[in-house]
Amino acid sequence: MQAAKLIVKRLKLALIIMVTLIGLLIAGAFFPLSDEEGREIQESLERLGEENLELGIFSNNMLVALLGIIPFAGPPLAGYIVFNTGRFLGWTSAQMGIPVNLMIAMTILIILLTGYGILELLGYGVAIAESITISHIILRRRWLLRGELKMLLIAIALSTLLLALAAAIEAALIKSLGSIIGSTGII
Repeated sequence: MQAAKLIVKRLKLALIIMVTLIGLLIAGAFFPLSDEEGREIQESLERLGEENLELGIFSNNMLVALLGIIPFAGPPLAGYIVFNTGRFLGWTSAQMGIPVNLMIAMTILIILLTGYGILELLGYGVAIAESITISHIILRRRWLLRGELKMLLIAIALSTLLLALAAAIEAALIKSLGSIIGSTGII
């Protein structure tokens, strides 16, 4: 019973962090990458999908989550990565000639309607919530640190599950959109 309450408490913190991450993503869009940086990221994303798209997406996102779980440094690192993802979104918007405000609205709709964005950001939120908790324990209650190991493993497992589901959905959407675009001859 106690563990269930603790997990619910952590999930509430993860939801708050998820909303914060969405804010960072949006803020980043207003500071687009340079053309050179944007093209580098675009090329690396294209290479990501050449072999196993699901695994590429998952491993990229899991790396962000594992960085996010590092005590003290994790939240700023993950926040920086999400902010830069927003900057890439801003660059993409400029390349497509779409106003940033419209691109942000479309991105939020995609996050909410497809579900993969919620799962992905919640997976990051779980990792960052654990980082914050461990950091607090290190500063205030060192004697609880050993007991936190079980929650750390639960957080990693939950984050992994959320990110795996998100990667499967995202890859399926990318593949289906790619086949639709290819069959219509749009690009």
